[in-house]
Amino acid sequence: MKNNEENGGTEQAIMAAAEELFLEKGYNRATTTMIAAKAGVTHAMLHYYFRSKEQIFTKVLDKNLEELLASFRPVMKSGAPFWETLESGISTHFDYLMKHPELPNFIFETARYNPELMEAYKPRIRETLQRILDFHIDVLQKEMESGNISRTDPVQLMLDIVTLNLSAFMFIPTVGKVFPEIGEDRLEQMLSGRKAEIITLIKSRLYGNSHE
Repeated sequence: MKNNEENGGTEQAIMAAAEELFLEKGYNRATTTMIAAKAGVTHAMLHYYFRSKEQIFTKVLDKNLEELLASFRPVMKSGAPFWETLESGISTHFDYLMKHPELPNFIFETARYNPELMEAYKPRIRETLQRILDFHIDVLQKEMESGNISRTDPVQLMLDIVTLNLSAFMFIPTVGKVFPEIGEDRLEQMLSGRKAEIITLIKSRLYGNSHE
């Protein structure tokens, strides 16, 4: 039992170190030597647990995708009224990004500079995101058929929500680098305020400005 716990702890330490270095330096500059040193293991031990850096990358993305799906499971199982469900979905996605603010840029840069990695991993990403999107598109279509909200293309609305949430984490940190005098506290306030603004925008899109 102890050996299993130790093995699991070592593997998790390697993955945690790899994730931190991937997000900080990018996939190409984060070497297995750096990962082993940060995890406190030998290079040989790292390769005992993971055959290659590509395998570590896959495991790290697996962990993040599972966390994303797990965060949406309560939303998809709640059976709550339509707007409460959609608002929770928007908020859940935004909060996930708040917890992993560097992840969007990392995935974008990896897709740009290491397209073969993302191509190999694409089916796993599609499977996870499709489950989340299909659920929200279904509740949107049912609500439109009931005549309770404005008719819109559900896919375009989902794209609007995702891009609005993502843009906050790709743009606001850049503002902080250009204007460092803003400060971390103010940047966090801007991000929190952005979530409320996105929810208001989507609600107005579906119900009109007069809806309360």
